[in-house]
Amino acid sequence: MQQSRSRMRLRAGVVFWTALITASSATAFQVLPKVSDVDRKISTFGRNPVLDYLGQWFVGSTIPIMKSPVHESITLAAIGCNASLGFESDCVTIEAVKEHRVLLYGVRWPDDPPFQLNSKSPPRIKGCDVSVTLRSTSQPLCWWGMFSDAGAQAKKKSHVKAPAFGPGDYMLYRSHYGDLQFMHSMGAYDGETAGETVDRMKMWAEFLWGVAAGTTPTGTFIRDLGNSQLAAYFPGDITATNLFATGIVEVRKDLDKVAIGALLHMVQDSFSNAHAERGVDTGAMCGTPGFAKPGQIQKFRSYTKQSSTTHDEADTPKALGLHTMQISPSAVDASRSFLSMWKEKKSWAEASVFFDCVFEC
Repeated sequence: MQQSRSRMRLRAGVVFWTALITASSATAFQVLPKVSDVDRKISTFGRNPVLDYLGQWFVGSTIPIMKSPVHESITLAAIGCNASLGFESDCVTIEAVKEHRVLLYGVRWPDDPPFQLNSKSPPRIKGCDVSVTLRSTSQPLCWWGMFSDAGAQAKKKSHVKAPAFGPGDYMLYRSHYGDLQFMHSMGAYDGETAGETVDRMKMWAEFLWGVAAGTTPTGTFIRDLGNSQLAAYFPGDITATNLFATGIVEVRKDLDKVAIGALLHMVQDSFSNAHAERGVDTGAMCGTPGFAKPGQIQKFRSYTKQSSTTHDEADTPKALGLHTMQISPSAVDASRSFLSMWKEKKSWAEASVFFDCVFEC
């Protein structure tokens, strides 16, 4: 009898949270499918399926970097849609997301990189299952717990002129609060010069362009690719496939799209006041006809000491609308230019000239 009641409560819990999620999503932006739903399905095989229903609603509805599809809006506008200037969020439709699913996975990747938890020393955070690849959609409570822990630890280390996290730490810690913040056009710590940050961004962009162009092998350890600077960030047994698609089998045949998406994310972030400070646009050109030059980079910010509320306000659809109506070239324009060069199969030597122009500091 007791077991029967427990099963009834479990079913009731699932039905309740399913109804809540459905009702909450019906009028929200999050009604669009997540860029990768496979890991959401995988979570049902984990140990906390009922908690994951709640966690997925929480992460998808309350965390700005997850609930506001700003990068998707910019990217789809750059690809081409009929939305009016300032209303790029109208580009984000279920049909468009499905059509460009893998590219948008890449665009979202820097915010939510998949990785395995350490089975020998699992995180002491509620809801973590070492058997399931960690992403916001597969283990939302664990993801949020680790993200919060990373922020708390980073603040304790904020007095040190060095990244709070580095090789050996989890990707979620490194990409948001550590040495990999350049993936978001941000400094690794307060006080890092703009030139230092751009050097790291260019290193990352060259690697991404190689994967996107098919000239960089995706099954070779990154440390063996011949770039000592890049190898210092990924010294272990990790390949491009491991980095971009751990536990996400569905995107592995299209890593070129994932890589160009990750590059677009970095480019787009550089136009957000939460990430970088640019000067006014001058109307100058970037050498190649038709590629306008953005305002010069004046400084990059680091997330460690930022107010999360202030940061989030600069990364919203409203902020994007103001940006595209007032700034030219905008994040959409720069994204369109990089996409054009990729589709035209430009070499990195050619693309790097435009990169240098976009990130002049």
